[in-house]
Amino acid sequence: MKTSLLVGQSPLDMIPRVLDEIVGSRILDVGCGVGVYGFMLRHRWQDTPIGFRQVREYDRRDPRLDEPELLSGCDLTVHNLRRTSHHRSYDELALASADALPYPDDYVDTLLCIEVLEHLDKPAALRALRDFERIARKRIVITVPRESLDPHTGHDERPFLRLDTPDPDVQAWTFAETHRSAFTPSELRSLGFRCGRKVEPGPRAPLQLAMALWQTYGPPGGQLLAVKDLDKPERTHRGALPPPPATTEGFPDYRPAERRPAHTPAAEVG
Repeated sequence: MKTSLLVGQSPLDMIPRVLDEIVGSRILDVGCGVGVYGFMLRHRWQDTPIGFRQVREYDRRDPRLDEPELLSGCDLTVHNLRRTSHHRSYDELALASADALPYPDDYVDTLLCIEVLEHLDKPAALRALRDFERIARKRIVITVPRESLDPHTGHDERPFLRLDTPDPDVQAWTFAETHRSAFTPSELRSLGFRCGRKVEPGPRAPLQLAMALWQTYGPPGGQLLAVKDLDKPERTHRGALPPPPATTEGFPDYRPAERRPAHTPAAEVG
């Protein structure tokens, strides 16, 4: 089977920072790509706060929290889900767009959206953030590039996006990788997010604060971590995913027509 590079992914140095923000045992990975975070959560659960407590207090642990209760992932492309499914890390996978998610209210404890929002135009990204608050019960964790758009032109000016080729795979890759919106720390704070890693009280607090400030306001480039706590009341019943309007290669397909990829790489069709 032909493969392609349509697999944009968050830098690896973000993984420990994201894992450290997981709360609860039900997680939705929006824009899961090739499933890096699902794989890490399935196989390195002890690196999350809840998993670490289980290890530290092993004699008094709650066996129900020894692993995730639910790992759900969704992505816009069949190609990514096909690759993700090989690892069998997620309990469920679906084709869906970040700004039109099918999940019921309070479906998960933590919702992850890693390096996704910048690929939507701003109104769609803001719709997605509002919908995240409906779906997550405890926390939303997002990352976005600190400089996704050129400050002078307001567009994504990265050179590789200007590749002039008739190759449909390259066209699909550049279309998928194009940044269409940007978020600043002040804008995310106005939306109720905490920017940067959490700072715990104690003798290491000044160092943690310095690292958080550097990662948020340091030199151009890199990623911005933002976290929003919701802490809704516990629900006695969580809804289920509705029946999908379509099925594509065995994956439930909830994508609206306007959010289906504009270009289809060869890997997508066979």
